[in-house]
Amino acid sequence: MEEKITLLKPKIDVVFHALFRPGNEKITKAMIEAATKEKIESINLENNQYLVGKYPEEKLGIVDLKATLNNGTICDIEIQLADNKDTAERFLYYWSRIYTSQLVKGDKYTKLNKVIGIIIIDYPLEKTKEIKQLSTKWKIREVTTGKEIELTDVLELYIIELPKVREIIKKEPKNKLAQWVMFLNNPNEREVTRIMEENEEIKEAMGELEEISKDEQLRRIAELKEKAIRDEQNGLWHAREDGIKEGIEQVAKRMIKLNIPMEDIINATELTKQQILEIKKNSK
Repeated sequence: MEEKITLLKPKIDVVFHALFRPGNEKITKAMIEAATKEKIESINLENNQYLVGKYPEEKLGIVDLKATLNNGTICDIEIQLADNKDTAERFLYYWSRIYTSQLVKGDKYTKLNKVIGIIIIDYPLEKTKEIKQLSTKWKIREVTTGKEIELTDVLELYIIELPKVREIIKKEPKNKLAQWVMFLNNPNEREVTRIMEENEEIKEAMGELEEISKDEQLRRIAELKEKAIRDEQNGLWHAREDGIKEGIEQVAKRMIKLNIPMEDIINATELTKQQILEIKKNSK
């Protein structure tokens, strides 16, 4: 009896690209439609966009997948698994790079096609922490008049937050975007089996995933990538903890120099008396 293989996670960049490669336009189109809630007639996936890195440190969890839609619109899908605290800047940079690359010397600006960015992140975004929706849509609009007139429709960004998907799928089990996100996050979950019963494209994507999960080279690269991402996230966490600790110690030093009572320093910094005495000793 053939041993059942553990499916690779499509949110790992190399797996994502192997799954949504040229030839798999049907499932890619379905995923884009779920994200944008727009009907798409056809898409074209460029062969030169299918890149699989050989080393886990290459662009950790950040890889583009580009599709040209039937009306000329360019759709760029990005996955970012590690929070580097530059989310907005990074997304706008990627968008501008794609938008401007359409022109060659002598072309008119009117030749520029709309560029849609679909950004899937595996961490909560600070700016949207109060928003319950799985996805937010960003455009350029005038806001001072209250009419919110749209300056242009060429920029459109969708930010999809993986951590929000469980709450959404509980309340809206037929939400197609939530179904896709559940699959991308971890296809080994039982909930994904239920989803496949009513979502034909995800069922097809699962079949493709089962095939590519048998590829030993891809599996090894994916596992190394996932480990590298975990290590990076762990490193960032420790760096932030070290930074916070250093900041608290600096505050304590200043308070000591100002001869502020020990009790007040303890209350302000939450350090122990012994820790404060140690800082005082080392400051001399």
